[in-house]
Amino acid sequence: MRYAGLVERIAGKSATAWSVHYQALARAAAGENVIVLSVGQETSETSPALVVEAGIDSLRRGRHHYTDVQGELALREVIAERHSRTAGQPVGANRVSIFAGAQNALYAVAQCVVEGGDEVIAVEPYYTTYPATFTAGGASLVAVTTSAADGFQLDFDKIAAAATERTRAIVINSPNNPTGAVYARPTLIRLVEFCALRDIWLISDEVYATMVAPELMVSPGGLPGGDKVCITVSSVSKSHRMTGWRIGWVIAPETLTEHLYNLAMCMCYGQPMFTQDAAVVALREADALAGEIRAKLQKRAALLVPELRNLPGVGVFSAGGGMFMVLDISALRVDAAQFAQGFLDQHDVSLLPCHGFGEHSAHLLRISLCEPSGRLSAACDRLRTYIAARGWESVEVIEKKGVRFI
Repeated sequence: MRYAGLVERIAGKSATAWSVHYQALARAAAGENVIVLSVGQETSETSPALVVEAGIDSLRRGRHHYTDVQGELALREVIAERHSRTAGQPVGANRVSIFAGAQNALYAVAQCVVEGGDEVIAVEPYYTTYPATFTAGGASLVAVTTSAADGFQLDFDKIAAAATERTRAIVINSPNNPTGAVYARPTLIRLVEFCALRDIWLISDEVYATMVAPELMVSPGGLPGGDKVCITVSSVSKSHRMTGWRIGWVIAPETLTEHLYNLAMCMCYGQPMFTQDAAVVALREADALAGEIRAKLQKRAALLVPELRNLPGVGVFSAGGGMFMVLDISALRVDAAQFAQGFLDQHDVSLLPCHGFGEHSAHLLRISLCEPSGRLSAACDRLRTYIAARGWESVEVIEKKGVRFI
């Protein structure tokens, strides 16, 4: 039988990047004591009790029928109020669209703003689903690299140089997954001005926004000129321990919101009422949880840095945002996917190789900070043993541009 060209565009490294992670999950499900550090989810935690009760109560009240395709008004209102307050961009509920998580929201946006022949600029390392998400409709992805030597910060001049007359969108992710880098206000101001001048959409993936101190987070939608060109995507997944509830959203200009409505009508026909009711309670009554999660992650990062910094041939990067740290193993002269597979097979720990995060990221490994400190320390001990046993400790470590040792 014949398949559409789409199946080729959604395959590749973006899809295979999770191989080690899924192997680890299968082994853990079989009862093996595997330390899973390959996903951004607090596996030992659950959604807040009041959120769970809100969802149960909603079901018992019969809130399980068809719903508003754009999203329940109460949820859109609380999201609009929250975004207006935190981003400094006044928006109403009419500019909010609810989707099944931020990933679904990003895909919906891509379908409405880019098509065959268009180009989308993405900052590398980028989240592993970006290539499939933004090329599914036929657009091309153009990667602009960043460097650990520069804190993985945006380089505006590189982005401007990469833009062509075919560029229709630039997608950024701050705090960044996997690096945790938080993009600086001056650079974002220039980027917004550039997008406004060139009539280019600026898509801001802000799923990890609450994982950094509020005074450090800059949402481009709230910058001068951002209201017309910025599309903001976020969710309650990381901020409220609600990954499985699948509640994400898009904040966009009204015309795009209308197009997103039409797409949602033929794609998912609205999200469940009871999950949206639970999200309303989360955003109204459990918003302080994000600060607690952030403090816990930062404490774990501070624990890991001294344990990892003396690993022979390994560079360590921790930017303080998001849920991860990044290891640079280029000095070990081994592919990160091979390294991660061997580490899982021999020491029962899963790290995520970053070959799916961009062509120039194959030497990086992402470590999740979402496990308890004791398990993180145990993973570090096993990592030290793994490297020593393979003889990589004898590799000459070269201080190279692009690796930041801390």
